Amino acid sequence: MASALRQVYSGLDPSTCTAYLLTRDGRYLTVAMTMDTPLSFAITPEISVDNMGFPTAAAHRKGVAVLRDPQGMRKLTEASPSLVTNMPFPLTVASAPIRTARRRFGAITVRCVPPRVVTDGELRELQVVADELAATLEDLAGKGVSVTSDRTPVFVSCDRGTADAGHGTPRGQRSEPGSGNRFLYQLQRLATELAGAVCVRDIVAITQTRVVRAFHGSTVALCLVEAERLHVVGAAGCSREQVHGIEGTLLSRRTPETDTIKGVKVRIFPTVEKLREEYPAHEIDHDRQAHAYFPLISHGKAVGCCVLGFDEAGVPLRADEIAVLMIMLEQIGQALARARAYEIEHAVTQSIQRSLLPRSVPHLSEVVTATRYFPAAQGAAVGGDWYDVIALAGGGIGFVVGDVEGHSLEAVSVMSQLRSAVRAYADEGHDPAAILARSNQLLVNLDTGLYATCCCLWLDVATGVVCMATAGHPLPLVTDHRSRLRRPRSPVGPPLGVEGQPRYEQGDMVLETGAVVAMYTDGLLNFRELGTERATAELSDLFVAGSRADLEVLADRMIDACRPSAGFADDAALLLLRYEGSRPRGHCRLAETSLTRHDLKGVSRTRLFLRRQLEGWDLPVPLDNLELLATEIVTNALIHAHSDVDLRLRGYPDRIRVEVRDGDPYPPVPTTPLDDATENQEAESGRGLLIVDALASAWGSSPAGRGKTTWFELRVPRPA
Repeated sequence: MASALRQVYSGLDPSTCTAYLLTRDGRYLTVAMTMDTPLSFAITPEISVDNMGFPTAAAHRKGVAVLRDPQGMRKLTEASPSLVTNMPFPLTVASAPIRTARRRFGAITVRCVPPRVVTDGELRELQVVADELAATLEDLAGKGVSVTSDRTPVFVSCDRGTADAGHGTPRGQRSEPGSGNRFLYQLQRLATELAGAVCVRDIVAITQTRVVRAFHGSTVALCLVEAERLHVVGAAGCSREQVHGIEGTLLSRRTPETDTIKGVKVRIFPTVEKLREEYPAHEIDHDRQAHAYFPLISHGKAVGCCVLGFDEAGVPLRADEIAVLMIMLEQIGQALARARAYEIEHAVTQSIQRSLLPRSVPHLSEVVTATRYFPAAQGAAVGGDWYDVIALAGGGIGFVVGDVEGHSLEAVSVMSQLRSAVRAYADEGHDPAAILARSNQLLVNLDTGLYATCCCLWLDVATGVVCMATAGHPLPLVTDHRSRLRRPRSPVGPPLGVEGQPRYEQGDMVLETGAVVAMYTDGLLNFRELGTERATAELSDLFVAGSRADLEVLADRMIDACRPSAGFADDAALLLLRYEGSRPRGHCRLAETSLTRHDLKGVSRTRLFLRRQLEGWDLPVPLDNLELLATEIVTNALIHAHSDVDLRLRGYPDRIRVEVRDGDPYPPVPTTPLDDATENQEAESGRGLLIVDALASAWGSSPAGRGKTTWFELRVPRPA
């Protein structure tokens, strides 16, 4: 490839001469090799094969040489303004496909600055060289050699020198000394990619590409100091033992990582023996023959450490490479500190918001419920959506869903006041319309400038009579026992906080046994793409189609179907309820117990609770299976959730249902692995769910407001 590029460069005398190859997935063309010219650091690093505006992609797809004049390239930057970074000047671009009759590999692209006329003869010459290279690559591919790009380009000297008979810098070897454009290219790409990074995982992935691969390392671990301990925020190529050996290390201990941070000094060990000589008690990765430790700097302080491992012994980095690496790692350190601080702040604000949701809902034989809450995946950290389930005087149940305008801590504060007010008015015995009127007056008096929508639904569990009122909020979706959609006849009043003395009216309806109700916030409607009416219709169809399913399963289906690939653009809350009717005592039997966090005897208490309940209910369920499944889930909750755990039983004539609720909606992930090799598929933490999947007739686990619910069902054998 180097020989081909030199031939093109000497014949056409372009400003840049680059070979693009396909990535492994075939979706992009990325720089594999480029001539080291004054402008080579400004080449476009990656091009989608579908973006025919690029001559590189057009040549690759069409199979013919493509030429673009300055006007054509200017149209490209007008359509995609970000491309002006790589093309800030007028230029002429010519590309020839690297392809044979049987296979496509990529393209050779030359750029001429200032623009000049590229003749037909020059285009033919470019295509001849590309065809010769394609034939060679096809032969290599037939011998098992990889001919795809790994996104780390090689810079080839324009001077043939001793490389006439070779191919530039073979993969796995060092680039020529003094390749300044190689450094400029890596610095430019690093700055661009870090600017678009939104989380720690993105930054760690960028580090792997721009640092580990670019400087011929094989492993990397990024550590930050938190509470005087080292925390591994990301690793690639490292064994679990190596990551665990660093994780949680006290800064006061003497290790290569802590000494690098405290001494603010680059430490390089060309051999394992040198590292063992200075740190005899340190756990060493013997698969790596050389190690380098770099301090991560942010705002003038050492905030962490970057650990690089190399496969070959000897001094792994030259002085100029170390200097460039420190400049790059300073940017990475600042980006990590910002992202980590944002993630911690985001977690705190979400924790505040989730703490305002009900920890659990009433456990009644007449009503089954399922809840979901998802914060917006983009933009502000918190919003004002909420749901609530309230036990009413006289045995009824109140269901409330609301949404405060905006995404801010002020919205959360207003939401908490409205939720408390609705609960207080409900305890006083007010009906839904009166509660909305009083809540409106409260919000007007608060003078926050925010408005809110809210829907209140009161259910008499003895009769199935529903009384509801809504303030600018979508009406609930309701099905009868035959899964037919019913339209609630309740006038929609103005949102809370908009008018001083609005009038709210309420409507009544009767729920049949088996009826299902869905209350939701508008974050569940993808109306930005579909429009409100179509989005509501699609949600209704989805709800009706799954209304006979288990409510937890139905909730997951509705969330999964409505959630865009990038996450919800707005907060989304969902509350489902199924009215099972006022049935004779004993038709559906209930029991529940609670376990305090880190209860060392929680598992034995669970077994005793299950045995007593089954003896009293006289259900022929295999006790061993029930105990095994329940204790597996309870154990996981006690170990990982760091919260109290609720265990609920619901016994039916044909099955028994067990629900385990804890306060952790998402399991913690302390380290960000970047390659599949670091993920142990046989991890012990996953075996419990394999047992549940094997023995339960149905099961699931989903986030539900302030925590998650893991449930399973076992069939009751029919008597002979």
